[in-house]
Amino acid sequence: AKGIPFFVAADHVQVRRVGEGEGIPSGDPDQASGAQDPHIWTDPVAMEAVVLALAPALKESLGLEVQDRAASLAARLRDLDREISAQVSALAPARRRIVTGHESLGYFAQRYGFRLVGALVPSLSSEAETSAAWLSGLKGLMAKAGVDVIFTEVGTPPRLAQALARETGARAIPLATHLLPPGGDYAAFERALAQTILKGLE
Repeated sequence: AKGIPFFVAADHVQVRRVGEGEGIPSGDPDQASGAQDPHIWTDPVAMEAVVLALAPALKESLGLEVQDRAASLAARLRDLDREISAQVSALAPARRRIVTGHESLGYFAQRYGFRLVGALVPSLSSEAETSAAWLSGLKGLMAKAGVDVIFTEVGTPPRLAQALARETGARAIPLATHLLPPGGDYAAFERALAQTILKGLE
């Protein structure tokens, strides 16, 4: 309203919708099946699209010429995607099943062929809560899918994760989905994300 230019990253990617079996079956429509998933940053190809769209927006709004830098970064993001794809290809498809702290890895899973089995907190928000009925159902899903790892995140109640791990015989492994490593390097973040998942599922 004050004429301040802004850039909406999600306008430049294929926004993922929460699928059947994900999210909260009833309640908040922003968290239910069909809701838009905001976690685009876990997919380097999506981030490439954002970078390439941001450069002309910066030139138009602020007069900044960053096209060459954007093209260079986009090429590095494509290389990063190929690197992670090659690493994931070494993991048997039957092992590519993920249980997370909350619904945060939809884009990563979609990009690299993982199946989302469920989440401790069935929400797109790390501030949501869960229920005994949901956890009971999640235990059944884990047993059916043969999942023996729970990837916990910022906002995942530690006691809840440890209790579910004990009851299912699974390991609880911390996963940084919302924090950049020291230095703020996106490539380091994405590599660490992929390596933690792959090592956990080996």
